[in-house]
Amino acid sequence: MPVRHVLIAALLSLAILVPQVRAEDAGKVVRLQGRAEASDGRASRSLAVGDPVRVAESLRTGPGSRLLVHFDDGMELTLSDGAEIVVAAFQWDRAKETGKAELALAQGAFLLRSGAVGKLADHPLTVKTPLASVGVRGTQFWGGPLDAPLSVLLIEGAIVVSSPSGSVELGTPGEGTSVSDAGSAPMPPSYWGAERIGRAFSTVSFKE
Repeated sequence: MPVRHVLIAALLSLAILVPQVRAEDAGKVVRLQGRAEASDGRASRSLAVGDPVRVAESLRTGPGSRLLVHFDDGMELTLSDGAEIVVAAFQWDRAKETGKAELALAQGAFLLRSGAVGKLADHPLTVKTPLASVGVRGTQFWGGPLDAPLSVLLIEGAIVVSSPSGSVELGTPGEGTSVSDAGSAPMPPSYWGAERIGRAFSTVSFKE
């Protein structure tokens, strides 16, 4: 079974084990081009602007589609077409200023701008992929397949990209790294240049 399928099955099994508990809302759809759906492992629902996005749901986009989700802490997530990502965890207590969030990418590309959770001192926001995980430190970054099975571009702030074989920190806007396979460490940081950055942005850009 492909690694991404194992990851999705493991995360969604949590919802199946406790079907009597309704998953909490984590945010809502604020922009949609084409079609997208959310699945909790038992049923799927088509998404429209204004619809809630819930913890433990898998979000999927169709061909030529884009999806923008605004989370309750101010985090913004944009998905490319043919993307799939699980909202594995999301908590935000505005009064106590505590929380955590974890997203698990199975396929496709994404653009993430962190909100209040991603700016907390203990860095409790993580994006996991089948090849590496990204620790977020109050930032905006892009991730997805681009000249490698997984590439990551820093737009602002700082992130740490880690695999079982090593990790690199990106701290300068325009720096990126890539991971070639599940057994490889991330490549040393390098500046991508305008052409490659433009190709990354085009995967998550909405048509006017």
